[in-house]
Amino acid sequence: MNTDVAYIRGLLWTAAAALLLATSAVAKPKIVILATGGTIAGAQASQSQYGYKAGSFKVEDLINAVPQMKDLADITGEQVVNIGSQDMNDEVWLKLGKRVNELLASAGTDGIVITHGTDTMEETGYFLDLIVKSDKPVVLVGSMRPATAISADGPMNLYNAVAVAADPKAKGRGVLVTINDYVLPGRTVTKINTSNVDAFRSLNRGPAAIVNTGKITWMEVPGGRRGARSEFSIDQVTKLPRVDIVYADPKQIQRMFAEY
Repeated sequence: MNTDVAYIRGLLWTAAAALLLATSAVAKPKIVILATGGTIAGAQASQSQYGYKAGSFKVEDLINAVPQMKDLADITGEQVVNIGSQDMNDEVWLKLGKRVNELLASAGTDGIVITHGTDTMEETGYFLDLIVKSDKPVVLVGSMRPATAISADGPMNLYNAVAVAADPKAKGRGVLVTINDYVLPGRTVTKINTSNVDAFRSLNRGPAAIVNTGKITWMEVPGGRRGARSEFSIDQVTKLPRVDIVYADPKQIQRMFAEY
C-alpha cells in the first residue's frame, strides 16, 4: 500500500512539474502601452465630418477596443499625456523618454508600445532612438483616421504594434514605427502624406519589416549605435537645449558670408 501511495505521489509530482514547465514555456511577453494621444485616440463629432479632436480617448479605451491583443501579450497601459502631436514639446519628450527607460530597466517589462499622433511621430522616433538605453523593443504607433472613423486604421495598427513589440526578433533594432502594415526604423521614418493611410516611409533605408495581422517578415538589422551602446543619455537632463533655426535666402547667406 505504501508503495502504491509513493507511486501515485510520484505521478502527481511529475504531472505538476510538467504543467509548471508548460506554463512557463507559453508565458506571454509583458508589454506596456504608453499613450500620448493623437489621431489614434481621436473622435469625430459625426462620422460624416472630416474634422476630429485628437486625444479624445484614454489608453484603457484603446486597449479595450482591440481585445485580440491579449492573445499576443500581457497588456498594461499608462497615459503619459493626451494631446495632438502638433503640441508635442521638449517637456513631454523628456517625460516620455525617462519613463520608457525606467520601464525597460524592469524585468517585468519585455517591450513598450507608444501610441502617438502622426504630425511629430518621426521627431519622437528619432529622439527616442538616440536616448533609449535598452535593446528591448520600443514601437511607436499611430493612425491616419480617428478612432470613430467608418474605416479606422488605428485598431489594426495597434494590434500589429503589440505583435512587433512581443516578437523577440524586434530586440536590438532600435525604436520602430508600425503603421499601415509597415515596420519602419524610428531614426529614418518620414511622413510623406497628410491624409492617406499609407503615409509613412523610410526613404533611404526601407522598412525594417512587413507585418500583416500580427505576422511579421523581418528585414536586415539596421546599423548604428543605439540602445545600451548609444552615446546619448537624458538621465541627468531636466531641460533640452534651445536651438534656433534661421531661414534665409541662399543669396542672402552669400552676402552675409561676403561681409566677413
